[in-house]
This record gives sequence, C-alpha cells and structure tokens, in this order.
Amino acid sequence: MSASVYDPLGPERAEQRYWQSVAKEVDDLESCLFQLDEQLAVLEQECGTPRPRKKRLAPVHRRNHSKEALQGLAQSTAQAATGAVVQSRSQRQLRLQLKALRRQRLEPAGKRSLKMLHVSPRYGKINAKVLGIQRARNMKQKIAEGRYFHTMGMFKQDKYRKAMQTPPETRGSDEALQRWTLVAWDRRRGPPGGQAATYQGPDGELPVLRMSLWCTERSAEGLFSWCWWFGQRGQVGQEDAWVAETPYPVFIPSKGRAKEAHLNWRAVHCFGDEAFDAETPAEADSPGALVVVVVEPAEAQAYRDAWPDMPLIVLPESEMGPAFARWSVQKLCTSFRAEIEGGYGPLQHMQYCWLIDDSITSFYSLEKLSEKALEEEQQRIQSQLQQVGAIVATTPLRRPLGRRTERCGEGAMFAKALLAVQKASHWAKGNYAISGFLRDDGTAPMKAAQWALDSTSVFKVVMLNLVQLFQLQVEYVPQLRLFEDVCLNVQARNSGAHILKCMTYCYRADNKRFGGCAAERAANTASSFCTSLEDLISAEAFLALSPAAKAAVQHVYNWVHRDEDRSRARLEELGLPAPLAADVSNLPLEDVDQVYPEEVARIEDASEPATQSVAQLAPVQWDVQLKPQTIELDLD
Repeated sequence: MSASVYDPLGPERAEQRYWQSVAKEVDDLESCLFQLDEQLAVLEQECGTPRPRKKRLAPVHRRNHSKEALQGLAQSTAQAATGAVVQSRSQRQLRLQLKALRRQRLEPAGKRSLKMLHVSPRYGKINAKVLGIQRARNMKQKIAEGRYFHTMGMFKQDKYRKAMQTPPETRGSDEALQRWTLVAWDRRRGPPGGQAATYQGPDGELPVLRMSLWCTERSAEGLFSWCWWFGQRGQVGQEDAWVAETPYPVFIPSKGRAKEAHLNWRAVHCFGDEAFDAETPAEADSPGALVVVVVEPAEAQAYRDAWPDMPLIVLPESEMGPAFARWSVQKLCTSFRAEIEGGYGPLQHMQYCWLIDDSITSFYSLEKLSEKALEEEQQRIQSQLQQVGAIVATTPLRRPLGRRTERCGEGAMFAKALLAVQKASHWAKGNYAISGFLRDDGTAPMKAAQWALDSTSVFKVVMLNLVQLFQLQVEYVPQLRLFEDVCLNVQARNSGAHILKCMTYCYRADNKRFGGCAAERAANTASSFCTSLEDLISAEAFLALSPAAKAAVQHVYNWVHRDEDRSRARLEELGLPAPLAADVSNLPLEDVDQVYPEEVARIEDASEPATQSVAQLAPVQWDVQLKPQTIELDLD
C-alpha cells in the first residue's frame, strides 16, 4: 500500500471551490430575486402604480455591463488627463450623469429639502393656480368622484375658535400680578460661565437681552419648576431619563391680536383645567402645564386687559419682527438668569420647549379605518367612479381609493398631540432637533405615512430640542422678516440635524389678515416687484451673519426666487399681468460653496456625525424605533 503524498496546493484549491460555490449560490439568489422583482413590476403595472425604472433591480448582464462601463469611464478619464480625446459618446454622457449625481449629493441637506417645498402665495409673488400648487391638479375630479365626501367641509372650527378666543374665568385667588426680570444667558461667550446675551438694536447698539415675566407667583414657580425638572431628569438621549406626562412649556408669540388671538388653552379641547391645576406628588413627575404669551412692550397692557390671568413675557423692544420674538424665546429657554438685588440668580435652562402660533384652532388624531369601514369606503368610491365613467382597477394590490384614516377629536387633543411627539422624541433619544405636525387642509385622512423624516414643511407648531440646537449652534435669525421657520429648518438640516414631522395628528389654523406678519404681507402685496433679499433681511444684517446662517438665508432666498421666477414666466406665457423681476445686480450674495465649504463638501453618511465635537456631545443613532406604534417614514 503506497503512502499518501501531501499536496500543498490542496487547501488553496478547496478554498477556491468553496468560493466558487458561494458565488454560484449568490448568482442563483440574484436571479431569483430579479425574477420576483419582474413579477412585482407586472403587478404594479396592473395596479397603476409602477415604480420608477431606477428603483427596480437590474439583471445580471446589465449590472456587468454597468461595471464594465464604469471601468471604461475611469480608463478614459485617465487618458483625458494625459491629453487624449475621448471619442465615445456614451462615455461622455455617463461622465455628465455622474457629475450631476455627485453635485446633487454634495448639495447641503437643507437646500435639497427645499426642492419639495413651495412658497405660499401669502408671502411671495406666487400664483398658485397657474403653478398648480397647494392643490392637486385633478382636485376637481377627485371631488366629483366623491373621494373627499367625509372630509372637506365636515369639521367646522367656529366652536373651537370661540372657545380659544374667550378668556377663562378669573380665578378667585388673591394673588397679585408681579414682574420678574429674566436675562438670557450666553454660555459660549465671555468669562467661564458665560455672560448676558445681547441683541442688535435698531440704532446699531448691543443692549442686553432682558425680558420681563409678568404673571402671578404661582405661574413664575411653574416656570422655575420646569427648569428644575429638566435639570434633574437626565441628559437628552439618556435611556433612564424621566418622561414628561404633561406637555413641555408652551410659548406663543403674539402681536396685534389681543382680543382675537387663540390663547385660552384651558379650553376642553386644548389642555383643560386639569393639566394646569394638577399636583406633582413625586419629584419625577413633570410639573403642571405652562402656557406663556410673548408680546411686545407697546401691546403688553392691551393683552393684560384682555387676558387678566395669562402669564406674559414682554420683549425688550417693539417692532422687531416675528423672527426676533422666536429667537428671544429660544435664547431665553436655552439658559437664563433672573435679576435680583446685587446681581443675578442661579443659571436656569430647559431642554425642550414648544413654540406655537396664536392662530391654532384644533387638533385631530388620524385613526386607521377598520376593515369593514375601509371596504365600505372602497365600494362607495367605486360606484361613484362608475357613475362618472372612470376606469377602476380591480387588482387585489391596488391602492385604497379614498381615505385611509378618520379624524377623531374627543378630549384634550392639544395635550395628546404634543405628548405623542414628546414621547417619540424621548424614545428616539433626542435625535430630532425640531419636531412638528401636519397641517390639515382637508386631505389629511388620505395620507398613508405616519411620520415624515427631515421635512422642512414644519411650521406654526414646533418643538425645539434646545440642547441639540445649542450644540450645533443653530438658532433663529432675528433680523429675518419672513420665512423664519423655514430658515431654521434649513440651517438645522445643513448642520446635520434631523426634523421629525408627526402625521398621526394634524392641526387646523386660521389665516388672519392682521397682526403677526401683516406689515410684511402688505408690503409684498403692494410691491410690483418680486421678492428681493432686502425684503427678507437687510444687506448689513446679512453680511454680519455667521457662515451657517448666511448659507441658510441664501438657500431660502434662492428657493423663493425659484418659485417666483416660475410663476412670472408662466404668467407671461399666458399673457397675464406678471410682477417685475427683482433687481439682483447689487445683492451681497456669495458662493455658498466657498462661504460654507465644510457643509457642502460633506456627503451625509448615516455612520458619521456632523462634527467630532457634536458627536461627543450628542451621538446620533439611526436605527431608532419609535414606540409604541409602527412607524412608516415618508422620506419625501
């Protein structure tokens, strides 16, 4: 019997055979997956909802061809660098496509998010009907088909509006109104511990940002109790941090609407009296509800006469604009000190706060329809479609034709909605810098998604994560005259922060013609020119902004300019009167790529934070599951 001979190449051949078998299994799985994708594409075509071709799987031969094309492109690019001329037309087209894709990916996140947002005709020279925005182009057809039978015009706001405009009954307590002076504190500047924050006054000076709290002693204790609770609950993002069972403090900037503003949050459909009068038996329990109205000094007495028990924060100056009021609230809630005899009191701060307009009338929750109700809705719309002669898809995978949810508005819906977002932010470990809600225009029950991520259309009702905004140095631009919320969202997205939009709750709001931004809207209506940069912010204030704020303002201006140019061009094509183009020859605009290179050059990567310092302070986790409900993210 001959002795066996050891083959030194045997292990290598065995390893090659193993990897060949693995590659064959991978190819078989890819082929099977491609066949399933083709079958799914056929079903989608039958249902009338085909996917874009770029989102479908490519067959193996096409993937191999693409790989060879990219290798050839790299080779031809190297030849072009040495002076050789590339003759292939397909290679030139592929190179241009790659450049366009790279340029799009290198755009700041805030600028990209504005592509899906349109300017409101109330604030810009926009003809919504000509552009076909704000309403679907086939809205009349949908109404005729009965798709909005249970939604549009079915929820009157008169009783809610009246309840919120009626001051609550004056409490029988003998507490007298008092004034406390609160000074916003800037912890980034000055000596260790910071210094008093300042603002740029109309005369160019830099006075201290000093505001007056005008309320009863009990309301003042509520404000300081919230500051103490935030200091004891734990850091933002900490797993064992206390969870608030009442909404965070609400601040409502208001101007020119002392008798018409919606400020009675003790109404039954808002918070109710129980939320304000609740006791806190344990220190982990959050304090009672706190709603504070932010007013200008010239109107403070008018608001006090109309709302005797309402806590007021009086701004340092009048006629500074809505952005200044919101910026002042953000600075104050981030950190402040109370003035006392001989100096300042201890440093106070909050982690979250709500900034809400004074025009909100109601909140609704969107609950999923039962299977029986959904089937009845489908049958009703199908019969309506057959009456108008429309084609109805009969495949089992078709989309629901009508509403998917129904509105429910029983109880203290304001409190339920705010608590839903607060708990979602808590379970996400504070990874959202700004949170907000969907505004209902009559079509909210048609929405399929429950949450939207990184949407810049978050207005009127916003929750600020003050800790993350402070770390990222993102804040309102106080000199901005219009679009202050959009600018804050853009700046947050450019800095790598994320925005959460709740679509399981929606709110209704009035569009009032007076107060707030009435002066800016009137000037925009009277002007015969499109919006210029001077209409948004003065050139002097724009040049004094930080690079991040300057880039955000420029993105907002380009966004407004884009929609206005489209509207003006369309009106001219139709032979209708159109506004004149704004003069852009002397604008102090700069190349954003040069002004803010660290944000433009950074491609967003889920595994990399914005900067190292921010990552150390507030690490971002991307695999967060919002509890307790199933979440569907609408990335558009």
